[in-house]
Amino acid sequence: MMAPMKHILSGIPEKGGQSVNSSDYGRLRRRGEGGQALITFVFSLAVLILMMGWGIDLGFAYITQAQLSKGVDAACLAGMLNYPDGTSPASNMAANAFYANYRQSGRDTVTVVPSITFTTDSSQNHYINVNATATINTFFIRIMPVFGAGFPGWKTLTVASQAQAIRTKLYMMMVLDSSSSMLCSPGPGKDCSGGSQFLAEAVTNFLSNFSDTIDEVGADDFNTIATLDVPIQQPFKSLVDNAAINMNYGGWTDAQAGLQTALDQFNALSIPSGQVCLKVLVFFTDGFANTAIKQLDCSGTPLLMSQSDPIASTTGPWSISFENPSDGSGASCGSTSFLSIDGNTLTIDPANNNVWEEAELEALAMGNTIRSNNIVIFTVGLGTSSPPIINSTFLEELANANVPSNQKYDPNMPVGEAELVPTPDQLHQAFQNIANRILVRLTE
Repeated sequence: MMAPMKHILSGIPEKGGQSVNSSDYGRLRRRGEGGQALITFVFSLAVLILMMGWGIDLGFAYITQAQLSKGVDAACLAGMLNYPDGTSPASNMAANAFYANYRQSGRDTVTVVPSITFTTDSSQNHYINVNATATINTFFIRIMPVFGAGFPGWKTLTVASQAQAIRTKLYMMMVLDSSSSMLCSPGPGKDCSGGSQFLAEAVTNFLSNFSDTIDEVGADDFNTIATLDVPIQQPFKSLVDNAAINMNYGGWTDAQAGLQTALDQFNALSIPSGQVCLKVLVFFTDGFANTAIKQLDCSGTPLLMSQSDPIASTTGPWSISFENPSDGSGASCGSTSFLSIDGNTLTIDPANNNVWEEAELEALAMGNTIRSNNIVIFTVGLGTSSPPIINSTFLEELANANVPSNQKYDPNMPVGEAELVPTPDQLHQAFQNIANRILVRLTE
């Protein structure tokens, strides 16, 4: 016999031989849904608590790793800055820098000890590697119950950080003014700066920032002519120190010759393939570039033209002399004009400043050639620009300094800096400022 049609259509079973109406079934279904919702809520709450616990503990881990990264980065920089003193003191300074930036906390299970190693590759590149690992206690994961069980095996979390820095090798030439103006004590209307009293000590302190076993340094001095004192080499400190101490002062100021002598040294270098290096020229002067070499109609060979600087005056007259470029000895010449480097024919006359302006143009042209060989020029000038003891614009242009007053700054060429100081007792600080900027570039 067929079941009642209403059971087939509604699918509602009978209860105790009686039919269950729709309202009874609804109450039963709501009670079942309420039980399911409670189970879902309990499960979701457990998952939420678990996620919160994970988030808190992982947050602590993230903070710890950030501090580790800060510590190993600082250690790399400090280690490389002190590398010229040897690996042992460099390691100590690196460790000190690490602990200054990574502060031990109550989360750490043990004291973090950074691993600091120095290596050198086949291209003579010098590296420092710093690694540090920290193990921290968890707070929530270890005790958090999930379905009646915690995570007793997750009592700690381990995070690590590492950094590597390369100590760029330095090839450097020091180009030092040895003209007669370096000798006497400065004063109004006097063509001197007194720089010889302080230059040697400033050079010694400057060189102490670099490494006799990593870097290679040379030096030349210039007055009427340029002299190569020390070829680019290692070790170099005692050689360059002695050259600065025993420098013979006198004559005019042929800046172009000093720069050319330095460029010849850079061109003679044999740099290993793959070596990361920085080439630097440090130029020092205490006055105007006032000597230029020219082919004059009074001689079959080029002669030097020298003209007195505009010391404390801009109205002249400025005396002019001629010299032999091979030894700086005096020469005779009746020329009244010369062909400028810019193509113009200019007069030779004590009433104008054509000669020393030409000397600066020649030096600036040599500076452009030097920078085209990827050499950075830093300049140090001793003297004031008012009254005109030194031409600060010339020194900024020679360095290609990125300063508002340098209208010829070229961002596509190596960028240097100019240090200008009015008195010789400030030379030490001027050279140290240059050293600091070089060291930053060596460890970037």
